[in-house]
Formats: sequence, C-alpha cells, structure tokens
Amino acid sequence: MKRRFSWMLCFICAACGFFCAACFDVAALAPFLWAALSPAFFILMKSRADGRKCTVLYALAFSYALCFLYYAPVLSLDITARAGEDAQALLVLAWFALSLLHGTVFGAALSAGMLVRCPEALRAPLTALLFTGAEWLIGAGVLGLPFVRLGLTQWQLLPVTQASSLLGVLFISFLLLLTNALLAQGALYRRLRCFAVAGIVFLINFAGGILALSERETGKTVSVAAIQPNVPFWQNGGEGRFEKALGMAERAAEEKPDVIVLPENSAGGSFADESTISGPIFRLARTSGSCILTGVYGMHGYQFRNSVFLTTPENELEDVYHKQRLVPLFENGYEREFSLEDGKERGVLQTEYGKLGVMICFESLFSDIARETAAQGAELLVVVTNDSWFKSELPLKRHLAQSVLRAQETGRWLVQAGNTGMTAIVAPDGTVTASLEANADGVLYGTAELLQGQTGYVLIGDWWLAAAAGGLILAAFAARKRV
Repeated sequence: MKRRFSWMLCFICAACGFFCAACFDVAALAPFLWAALSPAFFILMKSRADGRKCTVLYALAFSYALCFLYYAPVLSLDITARAGEDAQALLVLAWFALSLLHGTVFGAALSAGMLVRCPEALRAPLTALLFTGAEWLIGAGVLGLPFVRLGLTQWQLLPVTQASSLLGVLFISFLLLLTNALLAQGALYRRLRCFAVAGIVFLINFAGGILALSERETGKTVSVAAIQPNVPFWQNGGEGRFEKALGMAERAAEEKPDVIVLPENSAGGSFADESTISGPIFRLARTSGSCILTGVYGMHGYQFRNSVFLTTPENELEDVYHKQRLVPLFENGYEREFSLEDGKERGVLQTEYGKLGVMICFESLFSDIARETAAQGAELLVVVTNDSWFKSELPLKRHLAQSVLRAQETGRWLVQAGNTGMTAIVAPDGTVTASLEANADGVLYGTAELLQGQTGYVLIGDWWLAAAAGGLILAAFAARKRV
C-alpha cells in the first residue's frame, strides 16, 4: 500500500542538500560528506514503494537545497556599473534561474537512478554515474557552468583527491556518491556486504592517495612573483589598477624572479598600440631580465578581447593569448559594449625556461581546457583572474579550489594571480605551497617546477564516463539473461 508524501522526509533530503553545499566552503565538514548523503539516498531508495511522485519530489528537495545554497554567493556580486539600478534584480533572477535549472538536472538524474529498472546490485553505481553525468552536463556547451561538482568539496583533503590525476574531479564526485549510495543500500536491505564495499571503495582511494603523495616528479625550477594589487572593481571601476600593479611589479623585479605575473584586467586598453601600457612593461622586462605576463582588457587586432601578453627581455612582445571560454552573458552577449571576441588557440606560450599554459579566470573552472593545454606541451599552468566583482571571499576560495584540482588533474605546478585574490602557487599533488590572503595587496614570491609528464586524465579526459555507462548497460543485460 502506497503511503502519502512526507514533509519530514522531504526536510531530511533538503537538509542533506544544504549540508552538501556547506561542504564546499567549510573544510571541517568535507570529510563527513563521504557518509552524510546516505540518509537522503536511503529515503529515495525506500520511497520507490510509495510511488514515483514521492521519489521525484524527495530528489528535487535535495537538489534544490544544494543549488540554492551553493549559488547564494552570486548575490555578493556588484555589477551596478554595468547593469545600473537593475543590478540587484538581475542577480536575484540569476540566482533563482541557476538554482532551478541545475537543481532540476540533478533531481532528474537522482530520480532516474532510483527509478530505472535494473538489478539492485547495480543501483548504487548507476545512481552515482547518473549524478556525475549531470555534473558533466551542466558544464558542457557555450552556456556551461561547471560549478557544482561534489569532488571540489574535498580539495583540502589531499589523499582523497589524488585519483583526479587518473580520471579527473568528476571521478572524485563518483566515488563520493557511490560510497553514500552503498551505505544507504546497506541500511535499507541490512546487508553487511554493501557496508563492506563502501568501506573498501573509500580505503582504496585513500590509501592510493597516500601512496601518490609519497611520490613526486621533479623538473626545472623557476622563480615566480605573482602580483595581487587588490583594486576592487566595485570601487570606482578598478581605477588606478594598472599604476598600482606596475609599481608592485617593479618592486618585485628587484628580487630578479624568472616570471612575473600580473592578474587579469590589470590594464584596460590596447597593449600593442598604447605605449603608456606596453612601454613600462617592456622596460621592466629589459631591466629585470624577467618574463612578464600581463592581463589586458581591450582592443587587439581590431577586436575587443580579454588577453594575456607575454613580454620577454629579448623580444619585448613575445606572444599573446586571447581568452577562449567567455563568461556566458557577461562576456559574450549580455551587453554589446562588453561583448568580447574569443580566442581560437590554447594558451601555450614559449619562454626561455619552458612552455607556460595560460588560462584566464573563468577558464580555470574547465578541466578540459587545462587538460588540452597540458597535452599541447604546457609545463607550468598560470591562471590570471579578477574576482574583484565579488564582495564575498567565498567565490575567491572556490576559484582556488578549482585551480587545485586543475593542478592535480594535469600533474602540473600552477601559479594563480588574482586582483583581490586568491593568489597562490599549487604543487601537482594539490598542495598550496604559498598563498596570499584575499582582499589584501601583496606580492607572492615562490618557486615552481616545469614538468612534462602526462597523467591519466590528460590522456583520456572524461571519456571514462562513457565507458562506465557502457559497462553498466552490459552488466544489466548479462544479469537479465541469467534471470
């Protein structure tokens, strides 16, 4: 006999979603996520006896709670200079739209995992794979936004994220979901075997991570100075940012670093045509002997672009990279005045020390961009960003979390320079070897190594998702034949 929809069970699922969202920002909660989703999964599995409607509603309660809390920092954006009096209304609309859209996608994936007919032995891996597939889906295409990836919650727990070098951050999400689904099955059917398999999955991943952390590839060392000028764009539109960044770079040059990195949008204008911008950078490169990467927002080749210019002591303007992955709406169509032309090639820039792989801000959220950049020969990843539109520190820390996973996935050192933060140097295992506090000006000095090896993820990317789906389909057919 079917029971009625339970608001209490709905509340528990929503609470699990809220907890999951909190794990992205509260490091102390992240370890508990390996079991904290199991109550929601237990309810979803048990609710199948109450009818499809209950299962779908409980799944949506979890997913909407997760997305609404996760995307709340969107409201800390200050876009008044671009949107005027409509800014706050647009932000609230964006918050609701993103939460509803992505929450619906995740809810559909969870519902399908619970309701699709399959052998119960395949229920846990099927649910985990469908939810992970939903994470991949929301990051795909021109409007892709790869934010809600559960594997990112673990970015400070290095032993459990080392597997990302094999199959990427989505694989960490899969393992998290699989472990929780197995625990829920064990509780529902009172099967010790499910608990045992969940424990084995976690321990193998953890032990493998400990082993990976004990091994380290070495390469040529370069010294780096990353500039954090701390000129928020919500204050006077970032006026005076280039002068301040340049002054800090000149002081940093006294230490004779091999590479100096100025963040995204350090200058506004035409680097190639305006000597007031390029002239001081050229002189600084000659006098310091440093390679300088400068983020510039302006005209280049008769197109409005978001670019990074490489200046060397020998050839002045050595190379340039134009941002390829533009922020949906805000850089590619919301306002004609701010619409940018995208680049056509990955940002692999040759220096006397080796090849630098440059990504600009939003691009570092995409595993495939970092993977392809490394595959094309980049030996050191560099991320320049300007997150100063946010008044909250949470998005800045989340951005660093993404960069940590990019370093692990590609097996490369990574240097991130942010206007207001986070500025950091990250080792290939995800260790943040040096960093600056957010919302403070400063120069981050440190060293990084140029590496050429290729990780499993660089070689195969996210294709393991398709292989796993095929394996589950074959297993389901085989199980049906035995019946």
